[in-house]
Amino acid sequence: MSGCGGQCGGGGSCGGKCGGACDGKCGKTPGGCSGDCANCPNKARKAAEAQLAALVREVVVQVVREVEAEEARAGRSSEPAAQGERGRTLPTTGSRGVEPSSAPVDSAQGERRVGAGAQGHPPAPDDSPIWSRGPKHKKLPPYRVPHAAQALKRATPARLAQGRTGTRYLTESYLGLRADHAIALDAVASEVPADWVATQGWLPLRTRAKDKQEYLLHPEQGRRLDDASKQACAAAPGQGVDVQLIAGDGLSAVALMENGPATIHALAQALPAAGLTVGKPLFVRFARIGVADEIGLLTRARCTVILVGERPGLGTGDSLSIYTAFGPRLGQDNSEKDCISNVRGLGFPPAEAAAKCVELLKRTFAAGGGGVKLTGKEAR
Repeated sequence: MSGCGGQCGGGGSCGGKCGGACDGKCGKTPGGCSGDCANCPNKARKAAEAQLAALVREVVVQVVREVEAEEARAGRSSEPAAQGERGRTLPTTGSRGVEPSSAPVDSAQGERRVGAGAQGHPPAPDDSPIWSRGPKHKKLPPYRVPHAAQALKRATPARLAQGRTGTRYLTESYLGLRADHAIALDAVASEVPADWVATQGWLPLRTRAKDKQEYLLHPEQGRRLDDASKQACAAAPGQGVDVQLIAGDGLSAVALMENGPATIHALAQALPAAGLTVGKPLFVRFARIGVADEIGLLTRARCTVILVGERPGLGTGDSLSIYTAFGPRLGQDNSEKDCISNVRGLGFPPAEAAAKCVELLKRTFAAGGGGVKLTGKEAR
């Protein structure tokens, strides 16, 4: 049988031990191949599988040992001991500085006994499965100045003193972050419906950007009007006014739809009361701030006020900004412009932002320019 070549199907039982050149087909013989033949193609594969299995076992054993050691250290540092007759409990801070813990203190010796019973025995081992022994949520220690901490948390939507689980966010905080990030993404992708603009009574215009994708990838396309909009803007009523109001979708159409109408309405009422003439409000689709420069030239306005949706951050998808520019011209430097940002219910309410904008414009007209010209007391 020494040269059967793995083809001993005639009643022989080589068991894969044949000394010949086995072709790996011994599995069809009564003996069955064991993969030990000198030239068996299964031999290398079986060796690799065995090596991989040994490596996986080694890694698992090491991980289990590290987890058990960490649990043992945590138990020694935080497990309260049984109190003796003379023992008393004092508050302390845990080894991770997360939660006030307590441990018995012997009043005679003044020594704290942590992680041991009354007879000094170590705590009983945790028999729960390894995968269920992860860090548990622990409450934050009490604030040193509670009223100051609460006042700070009420003053901002930022996440302050949220707590943690081990070194990670709490599930509630993590889900909140994911939700706010999704809101920001939706705000950038949002667009103003055409019928919504008509209900506002604003003159609709658009920039050279053909669609949202081009607008996001090529910002310069959002700083100039397309040809049809140029003609409509130049023929719009109310040429040569003191202030031309512009509403642009910017990077958050949601922000404009939620806060734009109230802000434009408040400005349209407050500006004439301050002695300034106002042009018919214009709406610009796919607008960048710089488009106000061209609109100012086409309408011959002394000053432009453009509202645009801000680039949203976490939880600020509805935030609007107001930019003012005196003496508009193409390529006007931003140092000559002013901005009022965070116009929204949780920030600067539209009515208050409009009043602030009117006061800013009154100082701008008095100084003959904005931006760096409004310095010191004038800027405040």
